[in-house]
Amino acid sequence: MRTSKLLFISCVLGLFVSSAYAADGIDYDFHGKMFQVFGSTNNNQSLAGKHKSGKTDFFSYNDQLNSKGFDKDYLEYLNTVGTTFGLSKARLRFEAKTKDRLAKFVYGLEVGTVNWGDSSDKKFGLSGDGITQETRFVYAEIYAPAQKNIDHIIRAGLQPTKISNWVWSETAAGLTYHGKSKSCKWMIGWYRGDEDSKSNSSDNNYFVVKTSGPLTSELELGLFMVYEHAGAETSDIPNPLTVANKLEYDRKNYYVGTSLTFDSSPFRGQFEFIYQGGDIDFLAIDKNNNVQNLDDLNRGAMLMNLDLSFQVNKQLKLGFNSLYVSGDDNPNDLDADNFDAIDVDVKLGMILFKDSLISSCDRFVSDAPYLLDKGLIHYALTANFKWNKKHSFFGAIRSLSLAEDYAESDDDTEESSIGTELDFKYAYQLNKYVKLRAEAACLFPGGASDLMTANDKDADTIFNVASGIQFSF
Repeated sequence: MRTSKLLFISCVLGLFVSSAYAADGIDYDFHGKMFQVFGSTNNNQSLAGKHKSGKTDFFSYNDQLNSKGFDKDYLEYLNTVGTTFGLSKARLRFEAKTKDRLAKFVYGLEVGTVNWGDSSDKKFGLSGDGITQETRFVYAEIYAPAQKNIDHIIRAGLQPTKISNWVWSETAAGLTYHGKSKSCKWMIGWYRGDEDSKSNSSDNNYFVVKTSGPLTSELELGLFMVYEHAGAETSDIPNPLTVANKLEYDRKNYYVGTSLTFDSSPFRGQFEFIYQGGDIDFLAIDKNNNVQNLDDLNRGAMLMNLDLSFQVNKQLKLGFNSLYVSGDDNPNDLDADNFDAIDVDVKLGMILFKDSLISSCDRFVSDAPYLLDKGLIHYALTANFKWNKKHSFFGAIRSLSLAEDYAESDDDTEESSIGTELDFKYAYQLNKYVKLRAEAACLFPGGASDLMTANDKDADTIFNVASGIQFSF
């Protein structure tokens, strides 16, 4: 048996043993979620693994696209190769809270998605016994007694960020302060980003301020700001202006965002605006470690999102979405006009983005609201129908386009249309803990999709069909 398994079993046994001796001072809570999914698709590229647009720096410099950390086949996301698949994913979350409610311990484990039959590192090949376990959360919370009707919480460790669905919603290690009163809530935080040990950089830091509160009984205003200093990172951009052996860049970004939420039954709406500014500094380093300063890139990008919904009756809700994410239109100027998220999981469709059973199991084309440095324009009409307590349905029609044209490198052809997507979902609530789900989606490609396929072929219609079990407790 592997060391990781022995460690996990020891931890679980230790928790149960400790609970027997400390039950008078500690309250315990245990949660979990599991997905078992199987299906078929003719878009095998999206099942190859994660394509982290949000954590990859997409910008152009001297007509070259920076592509640090992404698959070279990313552009060929419509390279249709059929496959059937099985996927497994599970999360466990343990919490221990003192009975006086002044402190809490949180520890979360995840078995990241494994393809059935994947024998690399003995994952889910014959006999299993794989190395699949990872840490999702590990943080402590300290609750200060309420003073003048204000709650104070200090959180330290690997924790959820929840800054914005469009900028940063995933976990990061840091120290945060959260406050709440009757009139508003707020947070101030510092997070440490990914460190580059090769460059000995300790500059990857994020500083965050966020607040929200009601303006009226039906209207709520939210504001946030994030400042990011990423430190020295190595770029993959070839630079024709120098004989550099290595090209490094240093990002200093800031995000300023606001949201206005309206809730008056049966209508609900939200408008969000986010501006991203800053600059990207470049250094060219040759084989003799001589350093040359190159021209900087100025960051100036924006995102606008509008969500509207109408509750027709207890069973039916209709929705509309309009999203604009700016892209970069000129790779030869010194402006990076494309929006870059930090780390998010956006739900803009089932084929390319993360709004499906398959993407819940970490199989998708992009987790951020754009493709490469070309941004995105998204329109959608949606319908949620809850037939009864057991049966529910969802349908959507989406129009997807790039905010800036995508051009082939060998001619002047430019296109922006990704295509039209149809989505369908059905869920059956077996009991309080188990949901059975079935889904299907189809993308009818547009001109930009034709340019992104392999071997200069026209894009084929893409489909995903999946069903599975979702177990939550």
